[in-house]
Amino acid sequence: VLSSSGWLKPALAAMEVSQMTVQALWDSSPNLLQLPGVSAELAKKAAEAEIETIFDLMDMEDDARNELLAMSEAKLGALAAVCNRYPNVTLEYEVVDADEVSAGDPVQMVVKLERENEVELGPVHAPHYPKEKEEAWWLLVGDPKTNSLLSIKRVTLQRKANIKLEFNAPEDVGKHNLTLFFMCDAWAGCDQEYEFDLNVGEAMEEDEED
Repeated sequence: VLSSSGWLKPALAAMEVSQMTVQALWDSSPNLLQLPGVSAELAKKAAEAEIETIFDLMDMEDDARNELLAMSEAKLGALAAVCNRYPNVTLEYEVVDADEVSAGDPVQMVVKLERENEVELGPVHAPHYPKEKEEAWWLLVGDPKTNSLLSIKRVTLQRKANIKLEFNAPEDVGKHNLTLFFMCDAWAGCDQEYEFDLNVGEAMEEDEED
């Protein structure tokens, strides 16, 4: 309903609710609580050490990480297994023929996705969810200033994917600051967004096209 209505911010909020539902967390909860064995007290201790995301934890030196977590070998192994499956995705995008966009014209955007995780993929770690949950994603293009959702596509990502997004250029001539969003439906803290400018020229008259 939200995407059909073209409402950007409510659609993003609904996607965040999906993450919270799968992980049994509030939007204000520390992202580290998605990991097995991490308590609210440990997440707070990590935040005081400026370790707030799962990527921060993975980038730590082994000795410092072990000292912070203070877990048994078995618990460290379970936590590491989830960290290794946590989505680490690189994203590249390009607007096709970006210098030839006219008001109201169809615009095509190519998005390249590549997962850097080397472990075998499986269901999301979500112990409170009532059944196994495979991760999925949304790609969106929108204008946050006008709360307009221009394009949306559901994406399943294994290792690599090339996705085409299509939308109509705004009717107003000039520079439009748009945003590309990459949103997960199951993990929190791995969403991405990229701002880009779309320069829209005047639409050609039919006789000019001829």
